[in-house]
This record gives sequence, structure tokens and C-alpha cells, in this order.
Amino acid sequence: MAGHAFAETIRSGKPQIGGWMQIPHVMVAETLAQTNLDFLLVDGEHSPIPPNSLLEILPATERYGMPVMYRVAWNRIELIKAALDHGANGIMVPMVNSGTEAIDAVSSAKYPPAGKRGSGAWRASNYYQNDPEYRKNANSSLAVVLQIETREALNNLDDIASTPGVDALFVGPADLALSFGMEPGRLAPELMDACQAVADAAKKYGIASGIDVASIDDLPRFRQMGLSLFTYGSDLDFVLQGGRSVAKDFHHVFLTK
Repeated sequence: MAGHAFAETIRSGKPQIGGWMQIPHVMVAETLAQTNLDFLLVDGEHSPIPPNSLLEILPATERYGMPVMYRVAWNRIELIKAALDHGANGIMVPMVNSGTEAIDAVSSAKYPPAGKRGSGAWRASNYYQNDPEYRKNANSSLAVVLQIETREALNNLDDIASTPGVDALFVGPADLALSFGMEPGRLAPELMDACQAVADAAKKYGIASGIDVASIDDLPRFRQMGLSLFTYGSDLDFVLQGGRSVAKDFHHVFLTK
């Protein structure tokens, strides 16, 4: 239920904010699930969280009704179907650079005739007890989000955005900056123009768009462009920020007198 509502909310263009999970431990998942974020983005690309880790993560997040999107390490069917068979509410696929790659990603996430996902959603179907119902609804109830992270992807935006079954395009600002020969972390005009192009392409084909933001203060600017799916911060950031905030307050009280 939470997953279906999550996918529909993405498609609606209603603003949502999620946080990244990069620490591979169920206690982190269970804690993040109580943050009142709109969703968690579990990172299987740049964190040590392979799809089989979802076997412990998802029961912990589902306890609190927290939707989980899983970012696969690469655009490969075995990674996508594994995440969905575990019960993830959606997938994010990195480095999608062409219409052909977009078709491959969607096909891996959809049952025939829309795709080539094989039957076997062991946990997602409650160990096959609800398998017919799950398969009937899966193609519409699971979110498919594709990352735009290179110049090549920008050149192929129409082909990617027009692929049936894509729910959102998601800018990867760090890798996109690197593809421009720039150091990540600065919202240079060229990067902002690229974000606008992604938002415009998504709007043209009736899908959503989003980005990972480095500062909450940047959200209004991106929202004005038309983006609606956002992530900010990670478990690592939250731990560091919380600890540093306590240390700063302590030192302010006792070392400034």
C-alpha cells in the first residue's frame, strides 16, 4: 500500500523529500524510518548495501510505513529484479545515457508484456501467498526512476524521458558536474541549465523530475524549475551534523566565557 501510494505521488509531481541510507545496518534503517521523511533511498551503488541486504532493511522500514527506493549499482536486470523481488517500492537506476538504456531499465522492472521481469517475487508477494495479485499490480505500483548524470544523457533527454514506464528523471549533480569538467558541489550556470533541461523534458512527457540537493536553501530554486522529487543528506551526514552541533554548542557554552 505504501509503495503504491509512493509511486503515485511521484507521478503526481507532489514535492517529496527523502534521505539516503548508506550505513548497512538494520538499526539505521529502523531509525531512519521514524524521521518523517517521505521516503528512504537505499544506496546500492556507492555503499556496501547489495540487494540481499534488503531482507533485513525492508521489514524494519515497513514497520513504520516508510517507502524505500533502492538504487542499484548498475543498469542490470539481475540487480533490478532482486531489489523488487525483495519488496522495494521502487528502483533508481544510475547512469542512464540513452533511450535504449532507459528501455532496458524499464523492461527489467516490468512483467510481460511490458517488460521481461521473471516471476518469482518471493518476499514482495509474501512468499507467493499473494503472487497473482502482486503481479497484477506490480507494473503500476512500483516506481522507476532514471538518473541523468552525463552529457550523453542530456543529449538524449527526449529518448529517455519518452520511454513508457519511466516515472521520473533524477539529476545526479556530482557526476553531472564531473562530466562538465567541474568540481562537484557548486551550482554553476551550466549545471543549472542542465537541471532546467531535465525538468523541461520530464514535463514534456508527463513524468516527474528530481535532484539530490546539497542545501535545503536550494529547494525553492529547483522547485521553481519544476523538479519535485528531492533527496537531502544521508545517515552519515545526519550523524556528523548531529555530533558536530552538540560539540559546537558545548564549546560555545564553556569555552567562550
